[in-house]
Amino acid sequence: MIEAKKFAPALGAEVQGAVFAEPFAASLYPEIYESLLEHQVLFFRDTDISPATHVAFARLFGQIDEPHPLYPHVDGYENIVLLENDSGAPPDTNSWHTDLTFKKQQPFASILVARTVPEVGGDTMWSSLYAAYDRLHDGMKSDLEGLSAIHDMGDFRNSFAGDKNGKPGEERLNESVSRFGHRVRPLIDKHPITGRKFLNFNEAFVTHVVGLTANESSALRTFLANHMNKPEDQIRWRWKSGDIAMWDNRVTMHYAVADYLPQYRCMNRVTVVRDRQEDEVALTA
Repeated sequence: MIEAKKFAPALGAEVQGAVFAEPFAASLYPEIYESLLEHQVLFFRDTDISPATHVAFARLFGQIDEPHPLYPHVDGYENIVLLENDSGAPPDTNSWHTDLTFKKQQPFASILVARTVPEVGGDTMWSSLYAAYDRLHDGMKSDLEGLSAIHDMGDFRNSFAGDKNGKPGEERLNESVSRFGHRVRPLIDKHPITGRKFLNFNEAFVTHVVGLTANESSALRTFLANHMNKPEDQIRWRWKSGDIAMWDNRVTMHYAVADYLPQYRCMNRVTVVRDRQEDEVALTA
């Protein structure tokens, strides 16, 4: 039996009663899943979760991601991304984004474990896409309802624009665009399980609004980015070693605050790419 204590009005809850021992109690899956749908982001304080339990816990919720093509992994666990940052390896996730919306299968959830955190700084923020939609005026909701946006590699262009290993930046950019591709998604979408509407926009990966000129698209993107950057829709988590955060990537954005350099920060992440409940719904439809 777990207890989810609401963290803020818009989203977030701290979960008590889940013991991350080996093996993890699979019977807790339904309660945790329902809490995730309700609160969008869940936090578990002061756990002693092992890499093996981290993977096993993630597998309860659906198909987990393959090894990351760019980031290193935890030794012996190729599905756990190792995120290490300090002055020699500064972070590149300090912008509001929903993970990998340019992929055909947008990830369902991420489960992030704090291994080493700085004395001060290194918080992570989340924002609710439900709340962003609810705050829109009815006229704007109607205007956006029929519009779609193009998602592509966006901010990741910075990782490929420079010359590397004798290959010009232009060539690396062209290869990466071909590799990652594009997705066209509605600006107003519905959660596949709850059916709630949300504002499906993030400034990191949305590059154009379909049917608008470049100037019109840029103006709308700026409006939406400003609209969504409201503290009322957000939470900020101060990490301790052993903390776990799990979030529904379909209806949240997040921002890893890069204010801790030159201190060292180490996190482990497993991504669940497919919600098993979506598959069950599809089978019964």
